[in-house]
Amino acid sequence: MEKKLSKESIIMAMLNASFTYSAGAASLSDIADSLGVKKASLYNHFSGRDDIVAKTTEFCADYMRAVSFIPNNIKEIVQKYPAAVAFKGIAKSFFKMHTQEPLFQVYTFVHSQKFFSAKSAAVASESSLKLSTQVCQILELLCEAKKIAPLPKSEVLDLGKRFSSGIQNLLCDYLVERKILVMQNPASGQGELFALPENSTVLKDLDTQTSSFFSRIE
Repeated sequence: MEKKLSKESIIMAMLNASFTYSAGAASLSDIADSLGVKKASLYNHFSGRDDIVAKTTEFCADYMRAVSFIPNNIKEIVQKYPAAVAFKGIAKSFFKMHTQEPLFQVYTFVHSQKFFSAKSAAVASESSLKLSTQVCQILELLCEAKKIAPLPKSEVLDLGKRFSSGIQNLLCDYLVERKILVMQNPASGQGELFALPENSTVLKDLDTQTSSFFSRIE
């Protein structure tokens, strides 16, 4: 007897297959095999592979909209720590968040598909804009807390764009590192990605980049 399927379980199987083979190479057979069902069973929930990809993209968009660079205790953080220290901690937490399932697969799916899919490109662009906006919000809070010199709005916007762009570049490098580790050490369950040994040159680069950034504006 085949397992009971749901749309979400098929979407997660698509994300996992895309992580292993790439979104373009992941087949219906790969998805079905990972779920322990016949390929024909997938058609009870989706019209075909293109429909699965489209719904997976929608799932990724919703998931990434819920991800925030701004922690819940941001006001406490900006009051307690120097600007560079606060940003280093927030950025590292943001990076580690992306090593947990399913965000790890969601992020890699969207950013590998953005070169081939207008919808994925739109999701990546929306996520990038949100990150830049939230970096600006933190910079404004740091100004209010007198942790950095007062900045005009135009400069805050420019700094937010530049810093968020640097974070995203480093995040992509970081996830490449993590993917190699994951492929070498297949995860056995939820949370295994997060539990892998932490020895990242990218995180060291993040510290250096953040220190350099704030040394110019503190």
